Amino acid sequence: MMAQLARLAGSGASSARSSLGTDLSVAGLALVAVAILGNTVEEFTAFEWSLWAIQAILALSLVLIWGYGGIFSFGQAALYGIGGYTYGFWAINFADNTGESLTAVVAAVVVGAAFAALLGYFMFYGNVTNVYVAIITLATSLVLFAFVNSTSGSEYRIGDAPFGGYNGMTRIPRLTWRLPGGASHELTRVQFFVVCVAAGLLIAVGIRILSRRPFGRIAVAMQHNELRTELSGYNVRAHKLALFTIGGGIAAFAGALFAAWGRFISPPIFSLTPAALVVIWILVGSRSSVAGAFIGVLIVEGLSSWAGGADGNNEPIVLGAILIFIVLFLPGGVIANAARAWALASRQAANRQPAPPNSQEPAQASQIQPTASPVLDWMAEANGERSNSPIATRMVTKRFGGLTAVDNVTLEFPSTGVSCLIGPNGAGKSTLFGLLSGQYSVTDGQVLLDEQNLTKWPAFQRARQGIGVKLQVASIYKELSVRENLWLACFAMPHNRETADVRTEQLLEWLRLGEHARNPAGLLSHGQQQWLEIGMVVATSPCVVLLDEPTAGMTREETRQTGELVSQLGEWASVIVVEHDMEFVRQLGAPVTVLHRGRLFTQGSFDELSGDERILDIYLGRE
Repeated sequence: MMAQLARLAGSGASSARSSLGTDLSVAGLALVAVAILGNTVEEFTAFEWSLWAIQAILALSLVLIWGYGGIFSFGQAALYGIGGYTYGFWAINFADNTGESLTAVVAAVVVGAAFAALLGYFMFYGNVTNVYVAIITLATSLVLFAFVNSTSGSEYRIGDAPFGGYNGMTRIPRLTWRLPGGASHELTRVQFFVVCVAAGLLIAVGIRILSRRPFGRIAVAMQHNELRTELSGYNVRAHKLALFTIGGGIAAFAGALFAAWGRFISPPIFSLTPAALVVIWILVGSRSSVAGAFIGVLIVEGLSSWAGGADGNNEPIVLGAILIFIVLFLPGGVIANAARAWALASRQAANRQPAPPNSQEPAQASQIQPTASPVLDWMAEANGERSNSPIATRMVTKRFGGLTAVDNVTLEFPSTGVSCLIGPNGAGKSTLFGLLSGQYSVTDGQVLLDEQNLTKWPAFQRARQGIGVKLQVASIYKELSVRENLWLACFAMPHNRETADVRTEQLLEWLRLGEHARNPAGLLSHGQQQWLEIGMVVATSPCVVLLDEPTAGMTREETRQTGELVSQLGEWASVIVVEHDMEFVRQLGAPVTVLHRGRLFTQGSFDELSGDERILDIYLGRE
């Protein structure tokens, strides 16, 4: 069995190497074609195409942070401008002495990345939501535009390089290079075009490589379900900051090339039009594909150049028409729609093939049957290394404005075994789970695990400490494959790729979801989605498992199987179940805690509480 799983992990690595080889081959062929084409067209045409290549690099920066990470930013043009001005300041001051301007490009990337890191830190660690990230980045661009536009005085300079104010910075050196002790070489327009395209292709391949690495896969997960990513133990804010910083460096690199291309840069680079153009490029091409950056720029800039008129007055009309067409007829962009059309044609071709003999029907959710497996073994091993201290609350209170959802609750759950938490709707059960898992901050009181105060800890740190939670509504990555859902959960704790590969296959077998492994998780039945989320919680080897209505919407057989699973988990962890299905609570045979109006009402066995008239009064609304 282990040998088979090891082979599966090895085949995954081989597939990654094959994908890298394909990417490099495609990029190499494209570069050769561009080099040949650049030497056959007029020099001015190569000069114009260089700008398109630079714009594609800028678009790639937004593909990375928005298409992969889900961070919608209007600030890429601002970082583009920062890179351009930094290149100008550095090159004007030092290029004559050093005989090259490549160090100015490096300086531009460093300054752009640093500015992005500073801005991103305040946004992401200030818990700014995605909508306000877009507003803040746009406001930053406009503030920079106003500032640079007002620097026309001679006192606004860095060394020999004046800002230039609304007139812009002029006499910026072209891109030059030289070897130590050698002569300085300025790139011709054709050479510069090839360099820009090569840089764009390398960045595109780099983004593709990153998307297959754990960092990139976590970024994609973050985009699809940020809460589940954090509850799995990932530091979402740190990942966002790193992604935004990398994107800022790429945008600044494009800005440096732009300044070298035109030998001029001015304040309008920070204005609304460039900020919106970057978004339009990848909306047209596809924000989820690096090819979309190139295609989007080619379509938008090509049509604008062709139909915009000699004075460019028609350009806004052309841009508006393109955007309306894409939104109405090609949502997702050209590349995404082409990929969907190809996938549809492939499925139709496959459906026309005769079915193989003895083909079996896909397993239904009711056929899932958890059994003893290595999954429980490595969960037991992980919890065996932890102490046996229970999770507890001490006088915990949570208020939402004037509403008290949890009121002075003190509870302690055993280190192993199953406990049930019941109460009518609005009793505070899910809110209490949110306080235990870190989704909500505690107004008063303490949350303790292993006698350690977790009250101020964020959700991802609590997950790393061993608290796993299944939410009331299945929280999975519906657009990602079932295998990817489980892999992301498996990788969260050991942060070992090979271990995550092996454990993912074990979980697929344990949950009987192997035949659905390649399918999007959103296509699973409701019961299977519930099981998948439970599997994602188990994948992190938690010592505390919080299950919020795990059987909601399940069939009777699925409910019975879930009860068996919960009992198995209770052998190695503290499992706390919120449930309205009293038959399921009876099946578990676990101690029961009753909450009412946010307060601890009573505790006891199911048989004891089932005869308590006060409980009936609560559920029937007689109290």
